[in-house]
Amino acid sequence: MRDIGKFIQTKNAVKISAMLLASGSSVPLLAQTASNNAQVGKHSGSVDSDKGIQEIVVTAQKRAESANSVPISITALSGDALVKQGISQPSDLVKIVPGFNFTTSNYGTPVFTLRGIGFYDVSLGSSPTVSVYVDEVPLAFSAMTRGAFLDVERVEVLKGPQGTLFGQNSTGGAINYIAAKPTSSFRSGGDVTFGRFNRLDAQAFVSGPLSDTISARLAVRTEQGGDWQKSQTRDAGLGQVDRLFGRLMLDIHPNDRFRVSLRADAWQDHSDSQASQLIFVNGNPARTPAVVRNSPLAPADDRSADWDPGADFQHDDKFFQGSARAEYDLTDDIKLTNISAYSHFKSYSPTDADGTQYQNFLGVQHGAIDSYYNEARVSGDMVKLKWVLGGSYQHDKVDDYLNGYHSQSSLPFPTSVALNFQKATTWAAFANADYEILSGLTVQGGIRYTSQKRAFRGCFADTGDGTFAAVQSTVASAANGRPIVIAPGSCVTLDANSLPVTVTNQLDQDNISWRAGFSWQPRSRLLLYANVSRGYKAGNFPTLGASRSFSYTPVTQESLLAYEAGFKATLADRTLQINGAAFYYDYSDKQIRGRLLDTILGVTGNALVNIPKSRVQGFEAQVTWVPVSNLQINTGVTHIDSRIKGPFFNYTNFAQLLDFGGESYPLTPKWQMTGDAEYSVPIADGKRFFLGASGTHQSRTNAAFGELPILAIKAYTLVDLRAGIGGDDNKWRVTAWVKNVGNTYYWNNTTTGIDTTYRFTGMPRTFGLSVSLRN
Repeated sequence: MRDIGKFIQTKNAVKISAMLLASGSSVPLLAQTASNNAQVGKHSGSVDSDKGIQEIVVTAQKRAESANSVPISITALSGDALVKQGISQPSDLVKIVPGFNFTTSNYGTPVFTLRGIGFYDVSLGSSPTVSVYVDEVPLAFSAMTRGAFLDVERVEVLKGPQGTLFGQNSTGGAINYIAAKPTSSFRSGGDVTFGRFNRLDAQAFVSGPLSDTISARLAVRTEQGGDWQKSQTRDAGLGQVDRLFGRLMLDIHPNDRFRVSLRADAWQDHSDSQASQLIFVNGNPARTPAVVRNSPLAPADDRSADWDPGADFQHDDKFFQGSARAEYDLTDDIKLTNISAYSHFKSYSPTDADGTQYQNFLGVQHGAIDSYYNEARVSGDMVKLKWVLGGSYQHDKVDDYLNGYHSQSSLPFPTSVALNFQKATTWAAFANADYEILSGLTVQGGIRYTSQKRAFRGCFADTGDGTFAAVQSTVASAANGRPIVIAPGSCVTLDANSLPVTVTNQLDQDNISWRAGFSWQPRSRLLLYANVSRGYKAGNFPTLGASRSFSYTPVTQESLLAYEAGFKATLADRTLQINGAAFYYDYSDKQIRGRLLDTILGVTGNALVNIPKSRVQGFEAQVTWVPVSNLQINTGVTHIDSRIKGPFFNYTNFAQLLDFGGESYPLTPKWQMTGDAEYSVPIADGKRFFLGASGTHQSRTNAAFGELPILAIKAYTLVDLRAGIGGDDNKWRVTAWVKNVGNTYYWNNTTTGIDTTYRFTGMPRTFGLSVSLRN
């Protein structure tokens, strides 16, 4: 029945998409409005035969300016360029952003890393090191970011500590998606992609005026698809895709000085969780069931995996965000801006976290997040001085549950649940200024004070059958020399006196983040810059199963002192663009998901810990080159050398207590490279033929401290190809494409569960056809 329903949904999506595309075929080409700033929407590296490489206009510093005049490392690409290269998911940013890394966590929460600065945690309420925004409105938690790619005008990726300009403190960087805006005349268009595994990705938009002062834009997108994974022990498949996204925007301009933008975003995801591959059985032979010990290891096949038969791994994730942005021009040079947003996320995410066909560990993470954000600022744009002064308020409420089903494991109880309830209130005040002290020489400075109060309540609990409660009652009774009875369904975490407790705690911290630097333009189209900045990431409490209360000790805030120097140069009559930067990061109290010894269960349990001192150093370069007419080449490379400074003792995934001093960070390859080339040639009747290729390379890394070979992630290179025809006016395009042409077998995460070690693979070779129309 589920397959029949999917088929009907796919047919309806095709019909809807076709009608939307057809409805747009009789109206003019989509154009930028004046409110979007001149040239916004042209992508970095787009080529005009008369003008050479065209720069993208960005708002990375909360004002419109050329990306090549911004004195920080930034990668920006327009929505049109993203569509051309098949970039449609946050994970696809690895193809275009040097130094960006995407990791699949155990329960689907994405982990974004920039220049080695990331935070791997499965908790719903973990603050990220890389903050994500849509039109400067924060998606406060990484689990909320799934729909950010809907109908984008461009995406900007800022590297290094952020906070003096953007709403959330972060140590790694920020990703800002700029949504396509309502237009002053009627426009419409859409994109449809059909691919292997019956994948359909269809999106469309309509935009135009509702009155003389109000314009609107509606965008929708659906992703549908069939199974791509197959069981290695039986005839079964997994991997169906079922996602729906929508956005409605209203721009209101009652007069020349006052502007209001209202936006509502919503999405739902009923896709399957990805299954993992078993690569090692590490359980205690005396306690691990024989069927698990004898489970076959996965072959070197990216489609092969295993999971519990009869279990349903379909997500039920929902997200809604409503936001309002109001701008008022106090004078021709001074503007007042207020941004308000409310976000609600609800998740139900089942995952087979063992790689076998047995119920060694089936995890179901479910919960909800409510987040309210408000920012008010005043900004000035004078001839030599540009400044911003403002403040923000954010309140987050997170309810996080992690149910475990492990009836065929070494644990002496069949089920469990980890509970995490948090509330966080954050206040901040910030200021930033750029001043041109001499012609071409500008100094920049910014400062931000942040105060956060975070309250926690949680524990490891019995699910109601009384089995886990009985185990802990026995332990507590023996430790206290008297009978201790823990009721079924209660918290079973034991305190320092071996008595059951619901852990409550509070983390109140504040910080001052800042940035200082200068930029120099010795001549036109050459920028030299140097910055030093300090950023922070908020502390947090973990969601985990722990029999002892000390495992719920929070990690305190981490801080990063960053030094960076770079250049941006346009050369060879605007046919060559070279951007480069070198950086050094001095890290204090880096947060990681480490391990503590659980003396009751006899295994190492997860915990959040701080690394006192570490550092990251490296360099990156990006090149756009037009060697001949109609040929464009884009390349990028990042080198990252990360190290723990001094001793740092913790447990490996296999309960070995080691000093990790001198080791590099997990999930941090030393080398990452990106490349893309496209050649186009005119053909008859105003059409163009194009041929393109893109590639990414990532050097080897390891998924955990200890450099254990079983947790290694090998180096890999992926190549994509595309070819097609389109109109000279860019109103339409038909593209045939192949991704992962070499069918490379690779994985981006390896981890350990109760009794097994398993990995998550990347997608095999896929191919398909894409059609794009704009009117």
